[in-house]
Amino acid sequence: MLIKNIRMKNFRQFKGDQKLEFACDSEKNVTVLLGDNTFGKTTILQAFNWCLYDVAEFPKDSNPDFLLNMEAAEEAAGVQQKLDVEVEIELEHRGVTYNILRTRTYVDRAVGTWNALPDTISITYKEDGITKSVREGEERNVINAILPQSLSGYFFFDTERVSDISTRGDLSEAVRGLLGLSAVGNARSHLGDRTHKKSAIGQWSESLDSDGDERAKNAQETITTETEKIETLESEIKDADYELQQLNAQKEQIAEVLRENQSTAELQRKKQECEKQAEELRETLNDAYKSFIKFYNNGIVTYMMDPLMDQAEQCLVSANVDDKGIRDMTEYSIRDIIKRGKCLCGAEIIEEKDGIPGNEVYQHILSEIKYLPPAHLGTAVYNFKALLSNDRRNMTQFFPTIEQKYGEIQRLRDSIIKLENEIASIDASIFGKENMSDYESSMNKIKSDIKRMNDKKERCNRDIGASQSAIEQAQKVYDSLVSASARNQALIRYIAYAEKICEWIDATYVEKEAEMREKLEKKVNELLSTMYHGERRVQIDKQYCVTLFAQVNGKEKVTGESEGLKRVKNFAFISGLVDLAKEKASIGKNPSDAVTWENEAYPLVMDAPFSNADETHIRNIAGVLPEVANQVIMFVMEKDWQYAEPVIVGRVGKHCSLKKHSETKTTIEG
Repeated sequence: MLIKNIRMKNFRQFKGDQKLEFACDSEKNVTVLLGDNTFGKTTILQAFNWCLYDVAEFPKDSNPDFLLNMEAAEEAAGVQQKLDVEVEIELEHRGVTYNILRTRTYVDRAVGTWNALPDTISITYKEDGITKSVREGEERNVINAILPQSLSGYFFFDTERVSDISTRGDLSEAVRGLLGLSAVGNARSHLGDRTHKKSAIGQWSESLDSDGDERAKNAQETITTETEKIETLESEIKDADYELQQLNAQKEQIAEVLRENQSTAELQRKKQECEKQAEELRETLNDAYKSFIKFYNNGIVTYMMDPLMDQAEQCLVSANVDDKGIRDMTEYSIRDIIKRGKCLCGAEIIEEKDGIPGNEVYQHILSEIKYLPPAHLGTAVYNFKALLSNDRRNMTQFFPTIEQKYGEIQRLRDSIIKLENEIASIDASIFGKENMSDYESSMNKIKSDIKRMNDKKERCNRDIGASQSAIEQAQKVYDSLVSASARNQALIRYIAYAEKICEWIDATYVEKEAEMREKLEKKVNELLSTMYHGERRVQIDKQYCVTLFAQVNGKEKVTGESEGLKRVKNFAFISGLVDLAKEKASIGKNPSDAVTWENEAYPLVMDAPFSNADETHIRNIAGVLPEVANQVIMFVMEKDWQYAEPVIVGRVGKHCSLKKHSETKTTIEG
């Protein structure tokens, strides 16, 4: 594929008709268009996308859906006035020249109020010198056959806005088509199988006469049902693979963040532990406060009475009072004992009666009354001394206990202050940094989702195995029932041949496709080693997604990537892709090869290709691109061109620049 030129009419800041020719020489295959930011380089790249795929991505603050040049709109303003926006691309593909024209007509509904009518697209091509038109409705299929839209982002390459190739979706079908692998795949689809009624095998299978045999009908229904089930399950597996790819990419990104912020995560966990300990200590301190106050309130009065107790004891000593009384004994108690007639010791008590004195026990007990208050002060003194003795015992424990409880309060306070200081220190260390607990939570969820997806794949594979067994059994029943007639036997023979061919194609296709992917990976690594001043390696999976590895302590690991490194990785992949396509017959050159697949070389159209790359990488990339691509078209800023020019100037066949007249008008010069 070679792009000969692009013509724009009133497309954004390109007022009127402006045409840009491109270098198509095999040696001088580079076109350089110089222009600074806001001059319109990105607009030209989007003109390619709009013409081919009806997609134009402009910044949200620049009225992105309005493609009509503002100056032209102001000059032509008037009710029902019309202006066309056109982009036409002339290109050559597989020896055929195509002219692709997309038009959008704007109508001024009120003065200065322009509304767009639906786009129109037309494609003409020359075959044997005769100009022909692509049938209406087939334009998209023709364009995708030339360059699949899913891969267009790699060949119309906006370096500053393109996403990383490692996060793209499944590119396998698009890459296979680009590299010429789809022809055999189309043959396989044409043959099909018994469940696809529009395929060759399906039509033959439908033509079999089962003579209304119910068992044959049921067997055929089983085959159809189970085959549809297998297709659904395979689709689910494909979706799960894509989901796993996204999850693993997210997992690695989060793992990289966690690795880079491991110390922050540890500090955040330590802070959480300190906060938990501080909260527990505050609760313990609150209980210690309560215990201290309760003990203080119960004992402080007695403790403060200590000097008065000393004075009271001195007073009692100097008073010389008898203290023969029994502690807590009262006159009422003695009267009750006498009335009972028996002493506590069991002796009989005989009271005085009719002038006859009582017995000795009675007389002895009665004599105790004189020692009781108010009969005798000594008893009261005795009781008071006992009270003082008990209080003094309590007072000896009061101060040590108070001191111990207060010490515990101080210890708890000090511990809390120490934890609060540590928390403040951690806060200062992690100020402005992200909360790693959110990343850890996300990582746990992703791991759970990965397990769920793997479980789903395993279940689907089990169900596919069961369906395949059911199909085999039903097929045996069906074949045995419909093999009676000669016509059926011929059809069965055709089906058997076709199915054998399918088996051969499947085996060959898988083998050759694996060879193609291996060759692409090898080529991308060769180009990466040329472009990148360091040691890295890429791996390409079955979906043609790229993972970058680095050597860490003698082991290959997926590591973080700077924006500059991502650019180099993207260029290596794209360059490998176009270089492989450039070979035109990449697999099957040997006579021993069962199948040959034809390819087509592809150009690279790049906006700001050297953005975020240092001087060394700019020179390396500039040296590689003209070698791997049959045509290179680059829109470059002056500041980057000064580093690339010495390396690439010998390959430049076309050199032009953008001149900015105003915010709404740019012209192509040169």
